[in-house]
Amino acid sequence: MRALRFHELGGPEVLRCEDAPAPALGPGKVLVDVRAAGLNFADTRFIRGKYFVQPRLPDVPGMEAAGVVRAVAPDVTGLAPGDRVIALGRAAFAEQMVASVTSSYPIPAALDFERAAALGIQGLSAHHLLFLIGGLQRGERVWIQAAAGGVGTLAVQLAKRAGATVVASASRDKHALLRRLGADAVIDSHEDVLHQLKDAVGEVDLVLEMIGGTEQYKKDLAVLRSRGRVLVYGAASGDTRGTFEPIGLMGKNLSFAGYHLTPLLAERALCAPPLAELCGLAVEGALEVVIGARAPLSEGAKAFADLERRATSGKVVLLP
Repeated sequence: MRALRFHELGGPEVLRCEDAPAPALGPGKVLVDVRAAGLNFADTRFIRGKYFVQPRLPDVPGMEAAGVVRAVAPDVTGLAPGDRVIALGRAAFAEQMVASVTSSYPIPAALDFERAAALGIQGLSAHHLLFLIGGLQRGERVWIQAAAGGVGTLAVQLAKRAGATVVASASRDKHALLRRLGADAVIDSHEDVLHQLKDAVGEVDLVLEMIGGTEQYKKDLAVLRSRGRVLVYGAASGDTRGTFEPIGLMGKNLSFAGYHLTPLLAERALCAPPLAELCGLAVEGALEVVIGARAPLSEGAKAFADLERRATSGKVVLLP
């Protein structure tokens, strides 16, 4: 089969589209013919050896795909060859991938593979951040950073549907997209975000933080209302060692929490309901799944480079 592989750690330049062994089907697993796979910022960290999960060289990146079940292990129930699924796991940037049956979810007949591939990692992340971890309530104010990305475009819409006031930050060329998706205020991430945010809505109840670093954390805390929450789910700046003074949270009863989807994938009860909701909303047209770029596996290295330099909006999808 063809796969996007890397034999050494590095940036997009280490990726090669080449022949690779077909994945082996083990107990509790399903073999999926990949029709579309979703590229995430975490994949760019993975190939550099800077993600929570370390590569096993040579390795294939990719954490999510949508496709058709080709085969299932003898002990698997609930799925059969021919079923359409969202598969979450490893090595998705290939013509075939193996995933656990517990991390494989049915796709509604009316939902195409590209949009389905965009809802697994980033859809679940947006939903979990806002509701499972963030506890967002109607009438609250939320600041969504990097709002034009895959998580951000979905989070803007979900927060707005929940009755929140949404402040979205991104580069100025992406502001029209965010306004179309329902953001109440859009601020320029390359200018003084604190001044812009306070002019727009004053303080916020929830911050979806994915920039990282001490100075950024200070900004997050500076805009919180009483009982506000900062939810950290990334460090796109590369600064992963930011600090703050925990005692400083006490005055306004503030909270600082982290979010990582991978360990939660083992808890199907936390993932199946929100993913079914997201797919349903997409089918109804109530949730726009923004596909910002599509690329064949042979152009995977360029897709990685474009994502790293913030040249895309919404979801980047690779097509075997």
